[in-house]
Order: sequence, then structure tokens, then C-alpha cells
Amino acid sequence: MTSSSNSSARFPRISNHGVPTRCWCGEGIITFGSSTAENKYRRFYRCQIARDRKTENHLFKWIDEALIDEIRMVEAKHERVAQEITKFEERVIEKVKSEIVRVEAEMSEKLKEKVNLEIARVAQDMKQKLKIATVAMVVVGAIVGIWTSISVIGWLSSEFDGFKIS
Repeated sequence: MTSSSNSSARFPRISNHGVPTRCWCGEGIITFGSSTAENKYRRFYRCQIARDRKTENHLFKWIDEALIDEIRMVEAKHERVAQEITKFEERVIEKVKSEIVRVEAEMSEKLKEKVNLEIARVAQDMKQKLKIATVAMVVVGAIVGIWTSISVIGWLSSEFDGFKIS
């Protein structure tokens, strides 16, 4: 059990996607140029151990293929980030909309309360003014009634001054 954990610590698992940085053996990667006829001067990644020991199976990757892999990984990551941004924007817009609805409802309720208080105040004010107007009309009516009575009595007494009842 300890040998496998030691071996995995010495030879970390290395991904073969994109541009490699280390071989599976843990050795750093170096670039070399091909000298074969079909790939003359084509560049590749390889560790120094693999270069010296051609019989061992170490990491080998063409640089152009590694760069294409890297570009595809960046494009995939870019697409994931763009999707996350879109989802985030949608969540933010939903939260803003719900907050607007909440604030509008709260403001509407407060406005209704203020309007109702103002209506009650105006109604109370109008009742008070109506009472004053009613009392004033009663007083004016009484004055008119008294004045009319006095005027009629005065007129009658002037009309019937010379008339005596026997």
C-alpha cells in the first residue's frame, strides 16, 4: 500500500490534454524538432529521459496538436463561462424584477395608508365645517325669523294703529 502511494506521489497523474508541462515520469517537458522524412522539422514535446531511452513509453505530443487541444479547451472554458454569465445575468434580472415588485407593493401600501389618513382627516375637517355651517344657518335662520317677526309685528301695528277693536 505504501509503495503505491509513494509511486503516485513521485509520478503524479499528468493530463495529456493541451500543452503538457510534465511527463508521466515527473520529468519536465522539452521541445524537440523531428528529423524524420514525413515530419521534417515538426516540433514535439518530450521529456529528456524519453529522448535518451527510446524504448520506454514516455509522453510524446506534437506541438501543433497540443496547441489545437489548448485552443479547444480554452474555447470550451470560454463557452462555460459565457453560459454561467448568462445564467448569472438571468438570476440578477429576476432578483431585480422581484425586488421592484416588492418595493412597488410596499410603496403602494404606504401610499394607500397616507391617502386613507388624508381622506379621514379631510372628512373630519368637513364634518367640523359642516357643523359650524349648520349652527351658522340655524343662527341666521333664527335671526331672520326674529327679524321677520319684529318686522311683521311692526308693520301690523303700523297698519292697524288707527283701527280699534271694540
